[in-house]
Amino acid sequence: MDRPPLYAPRSLTRLALWLAAGNLVIAAAVVTATWLALQAGRDSDLTRARETTENLAASLSIEIGAELKQVDNALSTLALQFRRTTGDPEQVRRSVERALADQRSLLPQVDAIRITDARGQVVYGLAGEEGALNVGDRDYFQRARDAKDGGDADRHLRTAVRPRPAQVGHRRLRRLEREDGSFAGVVYTTLSTEHFIESFKGLTIGAEGAISLRTRSQRLIARYSATEPHSIRGVGDVIVSEDLMRKIAANPQQGWYMTRTRLDNIERITCYRQVRGYPLTIFTGSSTAEFLAAWRGEVLQQSALAGVVILTVLGCSVLIFLQQRRDRRAAIGLQQLALEQALMLDNDMVGMMRLRDRTVVWKNRALASLFGYAPGELNGQTTRPLYLDDESFREVGDAAYPAIAAGRRFRQQLRMRRKDGTPVWIDLSGASVSERESLWMMIDISAFKESEATAQHLAVHDALTGLPNRVRFTERLAGAMTLLGERVGLVAVCWVDLDGFKDLNDQFGHEAGDVVLRVVAQRLLAGVRTHDLVARMGGDEFAILLTALRAEHEAGPALRRMLESVAEPIRLPDGDHASVTASIGIAFAPHHGRQAESLMRLAETAMTTAKRAGKRRFVSASSLPGIAMNAPNSPSTSVGPDAPTPVDAIDTPSGPAPEPGTEGARGKEASDKAGPGATPGTPRPARPRSADRAGSFIRRIGRRGGRSRGHARRGRQQPGAALAQAGVSRLVRRPGGPTRRPVPLAAQSPPHARHSL
Repeated sequence: MDRPPLYAPRSLTRLALWLAAGNLVIAAAVVTATWLALQAGRDSDLTRARETTENLAASLSIEIGAELKQVDNALSTLALQFRRTTGDPEQVRRSVERALADQRSLLPQVDAIRITDARGQVVYGLAGEEGALNVGDRDYFQRARDAKDGGDADRHLRTAVRPRPAQVGHRRLRRLEREDGSFAGVVYTTLSTEHFIESFKGLTIGAEGAISLRTRSQRLIARYSATEPHSIRGVGDVIVSEDLMRKIAANPQQGWYMTRTRLDNIERITCYRQVRGYPLTIFTGSSTAEFLAAWRGEVLQQSALAGVVILTVLGCSVLIFLQQRRDRRAAIGLQQLALEQALMLDNDMVGMMRLRDRTVVWKNRALASLFGYAPGELNGQTTRPLYLDDESFREVGDAAYPAIAAGRRFRQQLRMRRKDGTPVWIDLSGASVSERESLWMMIDISAFKESEATAQHLAVHDALTGLPNRVRFTERLAGAMTLLGERVGLVAVCWVDLDGFKDLNDQFGHEAGDVVLRVVAQRLLAGVRTHDLVARMGGDEFAILLTALRAEHEAGPALRRMLESVAEPIRLPDGDHASVTASIGIAFAPHHGRQAESLMRLAETAMTTAKRAGKRRFVSASSLPGIAMNAPNSPSTSVGPDAPTPVDAIDTPSGPAPEPGTEGARGKEASDKAGPGATPGTPRPARPRSADRAGSFIRRIGRRGGRSRGHARRGRQQPGAALAQAGVSRLVRRPGGPTRRPVPLAAQSPPHARHSL
């Protein structure tokens, strides 16, 4: 290789100018670095304080929401007990008072639970020393009395409670109805301000921290400040800063801001989080004086250190100038010698080559071995044969050489080409050697890229069946939602659950179960179009995404074929044969909503209905009670080998949703135990409604009132609860069945755009 030219010796005057300029640059860099470090430290402290207060606000919102949910469950239970209690007045009084005592023992956080009659007179729940009490003139009682139906009353009463200066707290109540649906009074309770303050006192918020609970209109319900632990200033009023109002207007769910609190004029970083399902917001604040105290001390230290560094650099510059007068020529010679030795470094690990105007003037052995060329074969040749095409050769040149000319290093990972034409992934980096020459290093990273691609595949695919997993299915469903109204008329979400898979696992073992899951996965995959999606959601559950549908009935033929295909016998590794069937629930967007999670839950509820109807069939969410009203033009569907009659829903006023452990919540479990041969529509024995059975039911629900999430199977909502929340209380079967006619599948979606490196 050619020896690089030596640098021309510089005069002492020019060196002095460069040293002065260098000192200025270094001083500016030190000052800038110090400022950036201090800014980063402040941002770090701010972030840490914000995360701490956000975590506290999130945990408090969950805790308060669970507490209010427990209270609501107790009130709903009392309302249901009151509706079902019949008999002579004395027997009714004993039953209601016993239910009140049971629920009161489960709610230590409330002062009392009271029940009024239709005129507002409190008839149950008054202490012995309390006199007669009538709430008929209260706003919340009148709103409950004037509600048209139970559902409207419940939604209105959740937001009707407003704290008053004379009576501060948070009231929860439920409308009471007789058997004929007429208004019978209300059952209510109040969580006092003192209760919330006592809950906040046990939390660590710092010497000047504060926690407050406000309504949706920012009226203060309770507030605890470490500086004023016994103050009730502002309770019942709306005294907030403009920053809070702007943040709430931008995002009422959650957020943070930093300002001075109007109640005590202390600057805090405040995070807020809305209590899910309730018109309440929790605010937690940390004082800026506390979490920035260490940073202010660091400002003094960093500033002093920056001054020392600048003075040190200035002294070193003077010493360098004096030393350069003696040995600048020797230093330049040593520098050039070290540069030549570095350029001549040859090894078998990293490919290196020296280029002049993109022509190879030198390369080491590793580069020739990496690309499969003989020694000396690339000398004097351009680097174009190493690239896949002219475009990549031009792109690297346009990006690399301006950066190298500016004195920066260039680095990029790209696919290049060996001599035999096979592609290879290369980590390419280059640096300038002289005005026309540059040094390049190349490392083979093909194995790393392959492992990276494998990891990316496993992250969104099921390891057993090779199907996409829940993550990929949710992504595809969300993407399909964005195309509604553009190219796609309907999108179908199908939830598939295997019937009898647990018994098969118990009989043949888990290895046989794995074989069955793989075979079922392939059969489901064979029953859909190329632009549809089949995913495994976990266990024996699958999900199917059908796109480009023009009407709901277009999904029927494909689902029937899949039901028949799944039911075919499967040969196991030991030679035995096993068979399973499937139950499918299907929900359509936009008929049943546009949210991915709600569509999946609705399809799962429809699948549970299919199991209860006899299994080996599919049921559309349009046939679920209370759901068909959202899409009046969509036919109800419940199709299976036995051709059961369609199920239509009749909306009637209903009570609260059934709790976990009731008959509605155990529907899927009962259907699984019934087996594939269970007769759809088998009547269930009438449920006794005696006072003793009702009291036992009240106590059992009360014990489970605070565990709203513990009864979901694999995170799904119980079918009974979903139907009750929809406002449906009974089902009516009608004779006859839906008219079936074959409909061609919709045209396939255009292929995905090809991604290029």
